[in-house]
Amino acid sequence: MLGIVRRVPILEVRNEAVAAPAGTDMSAIIVRAATARRWSATVTAPDVVRCRFDARSWNIVVDVRHAGTMFSVDYVSTAGLFYRPEHHDIHSSYNRQVEALCQRIKREAMRVPAAVPAPAATAPSVVPVAKPYVIETFARETGDRYAYRFVLKLNDVSDADLTLSRRIQADLRQSVRDDYVASSGTKETSSLRIEFPEYAIRGGKVEGRAVVMTVELLEFVYDPVTAHGRLAVKVNPQQYEATRQWVRNNIATLAKDKNANILSTLSGKPRFTIGREILRDDNVLEVEFQAGE
Repeated sequence: MLGIVRRVPILEVRNEAVAAPAGTDMSAIIVRAATARRWSATVTAPDVVRCRFDARSWNIVVDVRHAGTMFSVDYVSTAGLFYRPEHHDIHSSYNRQVEALCQRIKREAMRVPAAVPAPAATAPSVVPVAKPYVIETFARETGDRYAYRFVLKLNDVSDADLTLSRRIQADLRQSVRDDYVASSGTKETSSLRIEFPEYAIRGGKVEGRAVVMTVELLEFVYDPVTAHGRLAVKVNPQQYEATRQWVRNNIATLAKDKNANILSTLSGKPRFTIGREILRDDNVLEVEFQAGE
């Protein structure tokens, strides 16, 4: 039982370094550390371990994110610990358990032996992998510098599955990007998005249409306490509706490099309620959103 409520500012753990060799499997270290401290642990992404601590009358759920030999701990949820998001404070038991988990992660990392350098070996020759299709048609649509039509013939009709589809789309994205950059003289490619409004595999062929969208993120503001955010993107006037829909569907993609706190708020499940949308005279689309279930 927790007894008297002793709220404290919630512990923020950001970019904690561990003494482990480069290339260490951080997910395995975190799982071992969590298990040793009586947390349950599940790897939910290549760089995320979901950890849960259950006491008799309360529990804690956090995401431990790692990059290289550094880790951070994001609050996901608690029960019975009197968390107040508006004040960002919580019962002191939360901080004690998270701090103990962090110390155990560091201890487990110190136990990883340094890698022994492997003897030098002759690099194997690289054999190019044949593409599973032949291009029959790939060209920009007449009068439209942003849209492309394509027809590909599959080498093996039985290979028309999801994995093949993803590979073909990746190849097409690169081909479209290269052609668009060469034809438009664009040097800044980070804002280019390649979408497939029409795409189908049938009769041994892949047919469809690819569209280039120039979505440039100008502003991103997010308050993790209220879970309210606002973003602004530069819009190509010829693609307003397509860009608007893309932004609504990909707020997490636009946001992930701007504010890491949004990921912990969403518990790995990006869901948003779209509020006000304004298209300014300078072709900038402003979108307000509320994060959460």
